[in-house]
Amino acid sequence: MKKWVKVVLYSLLGIVLIIGGVIGYFYYQYDWKYEVNEKKYPNNIGHLSIVNKDFNLCNEDRIIGWFANAAMYTPIFNGSKSSFEKYILEHYISTDNTDNGFLNLRFIINCKGEVGRMEINELDIDYKPSKFSPNLVKQIIKLSSRKENWNISSIKGEQLDSYMYLIYKIEDGEISEILP
Repeated sequence: MKKWVKVVLYSLLGIVLIIGGVIGYFYYQYDWKYEVNEKKYPNNIGHLSIVNKDFNLCNEDRIIGWFANAAMYTPIFNGSKSSFEKYILEHYISTDNTDNGFLNLRFIINCKGEVGRMEINELDIDYKPSKFSPNLVKQIIKLSSRKENWNISSIKGEQLDSYMYLIYKIEDGEISEILP
C-alpha cells in the first residue's frame, strides 16, 4: 500500500508542476514580457539610421551581433582587441580640452569590411547626455572606422554583416579606457 501511495503522490506532484509551468509561461507572455516595437526595431541589434546611401549591407535581416556568442564567428578585431587599442592610443592626438565622460559608438561592419550606420552617444560621468569637443569626437570616429581595424565576419565561408559597439572612457580629454 505504501508504494501505491508514493506513486500517486509523485504523479500528482508531476502533474501540478507541469500545470504550474504552463500557467507561469502564459502569465509571463501576457503580463510580464516587455513588448517590442518590431516596426521601429526590426533587427536584433536595434535601429541604426541609414545616413550614407552608398553604404550597403549584404543581408539586412542577418546582422551578427558581437555582444552575443562571438566565439563561433570570425574574430571581429583585425589582429586582437589589444592591437586595436594600441593603434587608437598611439594615433589619438590629445588637444587642450578637458572633456570627461563616455563616447559610445554603435555601428555596422558590412561584408566588404566598411563601417557605416554609426550612432554616436556622448555622455558625461553621470551618464547624462553631454557634448564633447567636436575635434575629439571626429578623431575617435576616424580612427575607429578604419577598414583595417576590422575582419569581415563569416560563418562557413559566407561573409556577413556585423554589429559592433565601442565605449571610450574619456578623462581630461584623454582616452583612459576602451570597452568592451
